[in-house]
Amino acid sequence: MPLNEQLSAQITLTGMTMDLIGGLYLAYDLLGGDKGPLSTLTRCVTYTLILVLSISTTMGLKFGLLAGAGLGIALGLHLERIGRGQNETKSFLFSLALIRSIGLFLAAWFEKLWYVAFGLVPVVFAAAYLLPRLKLTPAYFYEVGRKPSFSYRKLCLSLLLGGLAASVGFIAAFLQHDLGHMAERVLRLGLTIGMATGLVSSLIPLIEWYADNLPGRTMGYIGATLFVLGFMMQSIPSLMILIK
Repeated sequence: MPLNEQLSAQITLTGMTMDLIGGLYLAYDLLGGDKGPLSTLTRCVTYTLILVLSISTTMGLKFGLLAGAGLGIALGLHLERIGRGQNETKSFLFSLALIRSIGLFLAAWFEKLWYVAFGLVPVVFAAAYLLPRLKLTPAYFYEVGRKPSFSYRKLCLSLLLGGLAASVGFIAAFLQHDLGHMAERVLRLGLTIGMATGLVSSLIPLIEWYADNLPGRTMGYIGATLFVLGFMMQSIPSLMILIK
């Protein structure tokens, strides 16, 4: 595979992300573990990584990075607040809705889905602000356990969010008079959001259990491994240039 500038940038960015996560895990125990200030950031990064990987698989790395970051950060913050038994305020839900909206807007914008980008903002914002009040959000499936879990309510939530994303996309494609060309991408968007929601909802118990119970030394081992792998990945573009 030829190493063009875009591929080189993607490899380097992936390596830097692994270094970031590795550094967080290395410092996790030093800054107080699950009781320290780093726990929130570590949760956000972990959920972001899962969503970036799941969304990038079908929608591409650029879309996955932006959408996964917005959704993952918001989910991590929400779960942290619920796990600590803190009340949700209107300003808190407003902030989460804004983070999700910005992430999905930028993802659609940079994929040149301009009508979809502008259509997603009000729908995502309204859904992110109102659905928590109806207990229809992945964060309300907060539980702690040693294995993933799935349920009928999680399936319904996945179908609901995936259907909302697809509906907005199809309406935007119709207004753009490009339904035939965009239909496949819009359908893929809806399926991706639905599957990502189902995946992360299922993994919440496992992730929260490890976040609360995994020894700091184990987190350090994981962090050191990710840090080394990230460094090695960042060296790939330079090595391929030298090999030519």
